[in-house]
Amino acid sequence: MIGVAYPAVRTLAAARYTLRMTAAAPYHQLVLEHSRAPRRFGALEHATHTADGANPLCGDALHVDVRVTDGRIADLRFRGEACALVRASASMLGERAIDLDAVALAQLEADFARLVAGALAQEATLGDLNAFAALAQYPSRRKCALLPFATLRAALAGHVTATTESKPPESSLQEKT
Repeated sequence: MIGVAYPAVRTLAAARYTLRMTAAAPYHQLVLEHSRAPRRFGALEHATHTADGANPLCGDALHVDVRVTDGRIADLRFRGEACALVRASASMLGERAIDLDAVALAQLEADFARLVAGALAQEATLGDLNAFAALAQYPSRRKCALLPFATLRAALAGHVTATTESKPPESSLQEKT
């Protein structure tokens, strides 16, 4: 069409994504904010648990350091080379996971997984993590948002690595001696 300016959208899928994310602008903006200025980014001194996570399909690499005290997450930090969704999810998870015990953390992860799969409406207990509800429309991107959860779960279970391709055993939130 002559005289029509098109944005730099290269595929129909990208155009649909742009339209959907525009409709969910407040949530999209929250993901961008956490991605650009992630909370709890960096190394954690005196971590009791650590793990490296990978999303082989996207090339995301994430390292999580956790300090557990009295069966609860006392502090959490992450670092690595990852896409905006991984960084934002890790940032929001880091804020939300503080002071959770194993049961509450498992419930948070289950609710988040159902949210991004489209099987759960936005949930008050998820807080900022509700911003990822739009991923229900993009199955290939869900693993990006789930990687921080898988890596945290692996760290707490005593595993040194995690991947979005398999699910390690449940975490126990036991302090290492």
